[in-house]
Amino acid sequence: MKNSDFIKSLTVLLTGTLIAQAIGYLLAPILTRLYTPSEIGELGFYLRLTGFLSAIATLRYELAIPLPKNHGHSYLLYRLSLMISIIILCFIFLILGGILFSGYSIGMELWYLIMVILGAAFTVVINLGTNWSVRMGSFSVISRQKIVNSFLSNGLKWFFALFSWSYFGLILSTLIGLMVSSIEIIFNFKKIKEKFKHFRSSRKTRFLMKNHIEFPLVNLPHVIIDNGRDMLVASLIFTHFSSSIYGSFSHSYNMLRIPMMLVGVSLSQLFYNQVVKKYNNNEPILPLFTKIIGFLTLLSIVPFTTLYFYGETIFSWVFGAPWALSGRYSETMSFWLLVNFILSPISSLPLIIGIQRLAFVFGIISALIQVIPLWLIPHFYGNSEPIFALSLQIISYSQAVWLMFCVVFYSIFVYKNDLRLKNE
Repeated sequence: MKNSDFIKSLTVLLTGTLIAQAIGYLLAPILTRLYTPSEIGELGFYLRLTGFLSAIATLRYELAIPLPKNHGHSYLLYRLSLMISIIILCFIFLILGGILFSGYSIGMELWYLIMVILGAAFTVVINLGTNWSVRMGSFSVISRQKIVNSFLSNGLKWFFALFSWSYFGLILSTLIGLMVSSIEIIFNFKKIKEKFKHFRSSRKTRFLMKNHIEFPLVNLPHVIIDNGRDMLVASLIFTHFSSSIYGSFSHSYNMLRIPMMLVGVSLSQLFYNQVVKKYNNNEPILPLFTKIIGFLTLLSIVPFTTLYFYGETIFSWVFGAPWALSGRYSETMSFWLLVNFILSPISSLPLIIGIQRLAFVFGIISALIQVIPLWLIPHFYGNSEPIFALSLQIISYSQAVWLMFCVVFYSIFVYKNDLRLKNE
């Protein structure tokens, strides 16, 4: 019965994810012929900036929503995360807006700042709704949100290209997609709020904040490192090389993440849901862990190997000749993203088995592996495209080896956890 529920949930999630991603990737060859690598690079920077702000806005309390045994406690965490995010995003807007109106440059115009804050806000809403849905097993909500977002944002990117709106059209279409796909989650929250209004308690909320203090103290610095790394990587490429090179890199990176977006994210949400249940019920985790690892390893071999040998040819044919460079980058990054794909669903384990501090250290090491080459190599050898390609090779192969070590290390902790349960 449990296997049946797992397969049913996986089917619902995968169906929505496949449809959502199929829309995006079927339109990608059209969009790469309508927008330049430089314009795609500007969109990539916007997405990384909004992702960074949305990740820190809740202090990571939204990740605790699936954990309590009591639904009312989860609602209090949901409400707490929302209130914190409103305060933080408003504070960021007021500070940056004040600097802008004072006449100082912060590298962005007012319209861009507004779009960044709104994009981060709607992303927070989606993240909160997703974690609540994971807790309740309402995977159809997650699927619908993904489909609506993908259909609307990608359709509008094509539409705005007719007006030659450049990267402004790309950003606006992304924002509208986030906004519309948040509507169901907002209405659901109103129902949840009404259902659990008798659970509201400042004392209980303070207790939950203290009980899950690991999330802001440990997981928040971890995500600051991860997302800050992405922001720093983007900034270093923009500074030392060009927006066009960053656009080619960003497009390649996103295309290589297709398997993770199609399968890895859905499996990650299900894995989190299932492991939390097993952990709370003192059941072994290792069988599910090894099953996921084995399945993803078999699933990833063919697509990533094909890209390793034929990336440049495939990208040139599918996306157009200007994207041949992006194809060469995909060949370089294929092994790195293969291991990352395998690791992605189990990356939530530290939250569950209490090794967030160790995961934080791992995150710092991973960030340094990516940032140091992009900082030092251009400084000593120049700012040409071949130098960027060399930096990317060093980053990719180092990351692949490091992530394989992480998979082995997590498996050891899962084994020790199950052994402890067996001996109790």
